[in-house]
Amino acid sequence: MKAHGKHVQPLAGPERAFGDAFRKLRKKKRISQETVSEEAECDRTTVSLIERGLVSAKLETIVKMCKAITVLPSEVMRAMEKSPLYS
Repeated sequence: MKAHGKHVQPLAGPERAFGDAFRKLRKKKRISQETVSEEAECDRTTVSLIERGLVSAKLETIVKMCKAITVLPSEVMRAMEKSPLYS
């Protein structure tokens, strides 16, 4: 989904719900996307794309990102399942 060369953020769906849940937990712990990207060995833009629900993260990336903010992947998944964005 592109409009004039820009990414169009999905309104809902599992990717969006996961990204939103992860972002809320990351911000609660006051950890930057830059720190997550360094710890997870990925680019900061990748973290941003995942948080906005524009891409599906690989399981390996999810685990590394969760370790970077010291939460279990299952905690993010539970938050995702409770999200109104999850469909």
